[in-house]
Amino acid sequence: MKARGEAGMGVLQTRLTHAVARAGWAGALGAGLLAFALALHLGASAPLQAERLTLEAERDALARKVAQGVTVESPREQVERFDAALVERSRLPSLLADLSRLATAGKLSLARVESRESQPLGSGYARQEYLFPLRGSYPALRTWLADIQRLSPSVLVEDVNLRREDVGRDAVEATVRVSIVMKDAP
Repeated sequence: MKARGEAGMGVLQTRLTHAVARAGWAGALGAGLLAFALALHLGASAPLQAERLTLEAERDALARKVAQGVTVESPREQVERFDAALVERSRLPSLLADLSRLATAGKLSLARVESRESQPLGSGYARQEYLFPLRGSYPALRTWLADIQRLSPSVLVEDVNLRREDVGRDAVEATVRVSIVMKDAP
């Protein structure tokens, strides 16, 4: 049985060698270019096919929502809604007080908050960075991070550094870098 399979492979190899020799260097080059083009096509079309299927599924889901009478926001409407939810500069002190109140309500001790220079983003917007040094339990810290995300879309958690002096202790020290995106009053 094994000899018959090896003989079949030998015949195939002999025929392939004969076909390449008969075609010459131009035929071999053509076959190589064809193989390259096929590999390129298959390598490029598979990810695009997956993306096309994802987009079609998203289109179908949106079409079902529209058919049910659900309004679908355009990107411009989404940006306008987000812009309306941003904090005005005049409300920044009360927002910082809310962040501090949430920390103390969650049994986190908050040391002195450091502020970094405001970065003007242009056209009436600015970003102010704050470093919140906190100490408390890990679950309390996670709860505070979730609460400040719900507080306003203007509050962006940029970085969280955790330190624990002793693995056996429950308390962690964290430095949380928060950015607040603000807009000028209309």
